Amino acid sequence: MTTLAEALEWNLAQWWVVLAFVAFLGGCIGSFLNVVIYRLPRGESIVWPGSHCPKCKHAIRAWHNLPVVGWLMLRGKCYDCHEPIAPKYPLVEAAVAALFVVVVLGCGLL
Repeated sequence: MTTLAEALEWNLAQWWVVLAFVAFLGGCIGSFLNVVIYRLPRGESIVWPGSHCPKCKHAIRAWHNLPVVGWLMLRGKCYDCHEPIAPKYPLVEAAVAALFVVVVLGCGLL
């Protein structure tokens, strides 16, 4: 039985692109999990309003809402009120991204 990668005869660059996509997808799921973890215990909607600073309530811009990268760009602080954003948010995103990559590699999907 051949794996998908063997059947497609992927080169190294294609592997990295697919793994980066899988990691990004995992980061997005991790970001959504952060929303669920934060809002559900407070009885807030997980749909509306969009992502916002928990302190000043200002909406987070789309380019600041990228998993892990957004937190790093902002240096762990809200763009508007400059209050710290807990490192638990990018850690959850990174952990889920890593889990996605491990599952894909461990299951032989690539």
